[in-house]
Amino acid sequence: MTYQLEKYNGRSSRHECPNCHDKHSFAFYVDESGNMLDRTVGRCNHESACGYHYTPKQFFTDNPWQKSHAKTPILNTPKTAYLKQAGEIPFKYLKQAASYNSTFVEFLCRIFDRYTLESPTIEKLMEDYALGATKDRSVIYWQIDAKGRVRTGKVIKYNPETGHRIKDAGGINWVHSIMKKQKLLPDDYNLTQCLFGEHLLTMYPDRVVALVESEKSALIGAGVFPNYIWLATGGKSQLSIEKLKVLAGRTVIMFPDVDGFEYWKDKAKELNAIGCNAIVSDLLDKNATEEERANKIDIADWIVGQLLEGVEEQHTPTQPSCDKEDTTIIQYFMGINPLIRKLIDEFGLVTA
Repeated sequence: MTYQLEKYNGRSSRHECPNCHDKHSFAFYVDESGNMLDRTVGRCNHESACGYHYTPKQFFTDNPWQKSHAKTPILNTPKTAYLKQAGEIPFKYLKQAASYNSTFVEFLCRIFDRYTLESPTIEKLMEDYALGATKDRSVIYWQIDAKGRVRTGKVIKYNPETGHRIKDAGGINWVHSIMKKQKLLPDDYNLTQCLFGEHLLTMYPDRVVALVESEKSALIGAGVFPNYIWLATGGKSQLSIEKLKVLAGRTVIMFPDVDGFEYWKDKAKELNAIGCNAIVSDLLDKNATEEERANKIDIADWIVGQLLEGVEEQHTPTQPSCDKEDTTIIQYFMGINPLIRKLIDEFGLVTA
């Protein structure tokens, strides 16, 4: 399959540049039938002001799994593909909402750093995941794709003491829905979700991926085991191969909720078929109690249960703080509760 830049055939043959966002400056690379490879693959006409040029060769290097699908375009024409492109929220809204002032961050401080924001753990989580907050102190989990595009944000409010979602606080809301009501996005905004934390794949190309269902689990996992990229699907129903294909070529440890082990095993086979080395953790499947199964716990519940139990039983004013330079957070937690070693030994996880 060969590709060449789309020939100029009037204004409709030039599209929005993914870099400078000029509406009619971008030429797609198309095949012999006129089908584009991807909306990001092409060249901007503004060579001096923008200079964006992403070739098919570069695209296949970044997305090797696409080679086997290149002869089967999903959409028929460049125009159709352009109309169905994923919606993108301007980055300025993420920057405006960036804040520590959510009840969820308060909960993270409780389990990690004993009620202080002056913590390398909290700062690193905020830096990597760009958490936001609303006026009522709900957290915003931004979905940023591997190319740095903001797709949407999930808005949830938590009890700062337990870390449980406050279901009578309006449930789950979405940034794109809020912005549509405020006329900041068009009514036909095309929501295409991505993995929570997906942008970290570009930031840390050599790290092993730890995949969980909930954003909360991803952040708690990242706080305890920071040398892994912790990503969340956003729910079992969101565990689609279309969303997971961005993991092609990576080693992925999958941590299903206690009721999802068999389902995730099947998904691991699909991941392996596109070039992943996917491993499904059976920690909860093997070790959860009947009560924990009834409560449908996830890996975050298990970790938090061990951490808070150890902190409440053994914390004293003279214990070392986990934000001291000579004491890593994982060493601190293992000193409080040896059960954290169980998670490390069970899956060969490294902490440094």
